[in-house]
Amino acid sequence: MTASARLLTSVEPDQRQRFSELAAAQGVSSSRLLARLVHRALIENPEAKVKRLLEEAAAGKAPAEKYTVRLMGLDAARLESRAQARGVTASGYVAHVLRAHLRADPPMPYGEFQELKRVVNDLAGIRGAMTQLASREGSTPGLEPSLQENVLKLLPALKQIREMVQDMLTANSKSWEAPDA
Repeated sequence: MTASARLLTSVEPDQRQRFSELAAAQGVSSSRLLARLVHRALIENPEAKVKRLLEEAAAGKAPAEKYTVRLMGLDAARLESRAQARGVTASGYVAHVLRAHLRADPPMPYGEFQELKRVVNDLAGIRGAMTQLASREGSTPGLEPSLQENVLKLLPALKQIREMVQDMLTANSKSWEAPDA
């Protein structure tokens, strides 16, 4: 049995009586109920709670915190709709949105990530076809010289856009590997 210390307090007689009745209704002594209330107050102390969660995260433990959010009516319907559109559960979508809000570099949902990868490949193909078309010697049948010149000017920008999207995808992949992803 762990050692305990006494905590003395004074309350008005009617409060003492009501507290004793509350304790009896819960099947415990007044002292036990008071000890539970002190314990709960210490656990729910906001600064202590944040400190404990950070310590647990640093130690690699999954914090034993569970949060419940209730949405009704139109808000619940919108949540379900957005989650379904991304092919995830409502709770998964909420978790992603919260991570995005809490972090500077949140990972994007897997389906959207795959779509962007497809776009990067398409950009590479378009750029290749435009390079081949615009770099032909002489005039290309059906392609005016001014249009050919404009296509050649567009190629570096298209390459830069592709590289920027590719860099974002690479950074996003790394963020999924982070311990708090």
